[in-house]
Amino acid sequence: MTTTAFARPQTPEGGLDPIDVKVIDTDVHVEPRSFEELIDYMDAPWKDRTLKARVPFRRAGFTTFDVAGRMDAYPTTGDLGSDPDMVAGHLFQDDPIDYAILLPWSLRGFTVDPALDTALVKAVNQWLSETWLSKYNTENRYVGSISVSVEDPIGAVREIEKWAGHPGFRQVAISHYGPRPFGHPMYDPIWEAAARHGLPVSIHFKGGATQPLGWTSTGPLQYFVEYHSLIAPMAYATHMASFICNGVLDRHPGLQFLFLEGGFLWYRPFIDRMTRHWQKTGQEFSAAKTPQQYVLDHFRFATQPVEEATDPQHIATLFEEADAGDLLMFSSDYPHYDYDPPSKALPRALDDEAKKKIMAGNALDFFKLPKTRPADRFDRKEGRV
Repeated sequence: MTTTAFARPQTPEGGLDPIDVKVIDTDVHVEPRSFEELIDYMDAPWKDRTLKARVPFRRAGFTTFDVAGRMDAYPTTGDLGSDPDMVAGHLFQDDPIDYAILLPWSLRGFTVDPALDTALVKAVNQWLSETWLSKYNTENRYVGSISVSVEDPIGAVREIEKWAGHPGFRQVAISHYGPRPFGHPMYDPIWEAAARHGLPVSIHFKGGATQPLGWTSTGPLQYFVEYHSLIAPMAYATHMASFICNGVLDRHPGLQFLFLEGGFLWYRPFIDRMTRHWQKTGQEFSAAKTPQQYVLDHFRFATQPVEEATDPQHIATLFEEADAGDLLMFSSDYPHYDYDPPSKALPRALDDEAKKKIMAGNALDFFKLPKTRPADRFDRKEGRV
């Protein structure tokens, strides 16, 4: 049974007027201080193997943590993991947000061993539950993601069943990469479990041990700028088409997907093209809706990296034509180098009502979060109460 109420502890500022939720960050990365911090959360035999030789981590490509981030986001002690006080200060004071949706970044890639992948995500989910969703979550501002490996559907379903009733976990999180598009029938147990528990699925752009860097249908790319510009939109368009054409959204009418860190404006020309071909080439499968209606009902996007243009009015018009007010949610990609603060994430010329929905309203509905929260120590420090 899915818990819909967001359970929260008592705070020292009890009795103050509640705070209206105005900013929800849908893409915040946290990670352990070291790989060893995760070992205690691993099941046998992986824990024993890791303690003896650290082999699973080397096989997973875990030689260092992500260092492509803001330099002020790392502790002065030299640790490369996330410091709770530092993260809270950045998120809740410097660029005040109300809720942070956490996606642990340490699992930025997967291996060629589905059993190892599941062992890793199990450890990360347990670690997240016992740290950022509990002892680091005094103000209850952090919201968790159930990490699963798509290459082990049985193991993924077990993780969803284990955590679906936890009030802190509000979505299932997967990497964008797989050996086949995600509408393929082999993945359907994952979507069925998520839909049954009322959990949306976020797909985050990540690499993996099985992924040739920059591989496309016409071969590999040469330069990182090509990869960074093209891979996520191409992968997300492929998954979107696969979900639609394989009937995933008809079998699970309540299921929703969020595409993270892959841009936004690409979807409209792709769906328009698909719609033009729909009547003549779509007879091989039955579909209850048009491609555009599937997008409106089942897909959402995050702002970072937001599309920009030299003409603010022009980019605002493109946002409106792409239904940004209904489909887009704010994300900062904290703590990475291209972090977008809430104050600079959207075109200035965008309609104010659309901005409110993008910054918080759409995420409130997507994650089933309350529209107000108790005032806490961060509000007092910043003079908001």
